[in-house]
Amino acid sequence: MKLSNYIPISFCLLYLCMSVSGFSQKQADSLLTIANKLVYENPDKAIEIASGVLEHKETPVKYKISALLSLSTSYSSKRDYEKSLEYVLLVTDYLSEIKDDKQKMNILNRIGGQYQDLKIYDKAIDYLDEALVLIESYPRQDSIQTYLGYNAILRGFIYREQMSCEIALKYFDKAIEAYQQTLSNPIMNANVSICYYNQGNCLLSLDNMEAAETSYVKSIIHADRIDAPSLIAFAEKGLAEIKTREGKYPEAIIILNGALDKAEHVGDLILNRGLYEGLSNNYLALNDWENYTLFRDKYLTLQKETKISERKSINQSLWNITVERADEIEQLHRWYTPLEILLICLTILSFIFLIRFIIRSERSLKNLENKLKNN
Repeated sequence: MKLSNYIPISFCLLYLCMSVSGFSQKQADSLLTIANKLVYENPDKAIEIASGVLEHKETPVKYKISALLSLSTSYSSKRDYEKSLEYVLLVTDYLSEIKDDKQKMNILNRIGGQYQDLKIYDKAIDYLDEALVLIESYPRQDSIQTYLGYNAILRGFIYREQMSCEIALKYFDKAIEAYQQTLSNPIMNANVSICYYNQGNCLLSLDNMEAAETSYVKSIIHADRIDAPSLIAFAEKGLAEIKTREGKYPEAIIILNGALDKAEHVGDLILNRGLYEGLSNNYLALNDWENYTLFRDKYLTLQKETKISERKSINQSLWNITVERADEIEQLHRWYTPLEILLICLTILSFIFLIRFIIRSERSLKNLENKLKNN
């Protein structure tokens, strides 16, 4: 039986314990562990669990922060970037209370990840740089490889867009190396799978088909270890793209339909959109106009939904940045206003003293002239 089949039972038992005997740190930790296992495959259930932890009045600050991060990741998995950003920014309210460097580097990474999703890359890099300073100075490097891996893969995403895949591949390799050291925790296979999938995409864009196929296969292997159908579907989409480029359209369609069966119940707009586009392109190549039209329409519908969601998120993010800048300007204004007043006062006093000096000088000069005349 799949691990996910046990999760609702575990959740109910823990929730019952919460209601009857208060809310211990152990219970909060157990619930959030369950939520984090569900963020990609069942984000709605993850949101339900994390919300319960967040809203419980006895939840310690440490676990409130973890719940907010779980909620942010779950909404990001649903491609609801507006809600995702909303929750991760709530974490910043607790930053001054966080003494644990590991938790702080995690939070800074996650905020950077949200700005990367929104394609606000300068803000993303600012937070990732701040996190990396903490990561590189941490004495027990073996215990923070997860955060190093996440920092590296996010940089890979950014540099792929801003620079080139050749540069991005170095960071994907670095992320894989870091995550490989964390596989004693089975859930980390999801991160390794994501790294290999994105590595495959870069290699495919560089027309290195053989290496790309190897990366996609490795992505599937790691996703299969934790029974993550959406991650498997992403990698299969990459394999189908290779078949399409090779002109093997029927094989590509078989792979894409298999991926679609795995993905549709997850509700990932980006994944489904990519699968619909792949199917429409392959059916077009086979002159199957009926299926081409069917999947093309599905693709265009999801593309519209995704753009609306992204636009709302970006608008919210820009508003947050505007408010942040306004606060900074207001603080500067408060700081410089007394100085401006002092400077104006000094200028006026200097002007008064100058006038008095001129008047006195003129009087002295007239007195001197009168004395000279009298003599």
